[in-house]
Amino acid sequence: MITRRQFVLGAAALPLSGQLFAAQSFTAGKEYLVVTPSAPTSRDKIEVVLFFAYTCSHCLQFEPHFAKWAKTAPADVAIRICPVAWQPKLDPFTQTYFSLEALGLVDKLSMPFFESVIYQEHPYNFENPSADISDFMAKAGVDRQKWEQTMRSFSVMNKTRQARQLWNAYQIDSTPMIGVGGIYATGPHLVGTREGTPACIDYLIEQVRAQRK
Repeated sequence: MITRRQFVLGAAALPLSGQLFAAQSFTAGKEYLVVTPSAPTSRDKIEVVLFFAYTCSHCLQFEPHFAKWAKTAPADVAIRICPVAWQPKLDPFTQTYFSLEALGLVDKLSMPFFESVIYQEHPYNFENPSADISDFMAKAGVDRQKWEQTMRSFSVMNKTRQARQLWNAYQIDSTPMIGVGGIYATGPHLVGTREGTPACIDYLIEQVRAQRK
């Protein structure tokens, strides 16, 4: 995981085998946390929130496991992506996700950008990353002026503020983490494996579903 104090980490040393996970029980305070007070969430569907940071190598490693799970998520589940920035100087990375979303470029450029940050394929000044982010996007074929206007737009700035409010409401202090229904939070470092985490998400969805009946 990545904490508020560490926003660029080495590869996670999590076990790769999840063969025994199916027999493992899920316990509050161990594989998942109870969010108190509850975080704001949709009442129409069970909202599952992926909290991630573009500066978190563990998030990059977890992404394919979450993406695979998301493809088969139940119909009563809504998936939300919430970028995390531990410090205000890192807000441009949060703005990047919402700018990509606004321009319809998440599928095309989010992962290449993610990899460029983690593997340092492109230089980033983490004290003031906006210019370097714009350079990356321009090299990827995005109009620089349009990109910078989008980064500064009211919509993107508002979503950045809302993201901060959400991860604070879920009391997120490490990434990657997954919030479920405003009530629970889990993550690979709690469950013990990346590939085992989706099973815990499913378990928590069932808990929320039962409580709402």
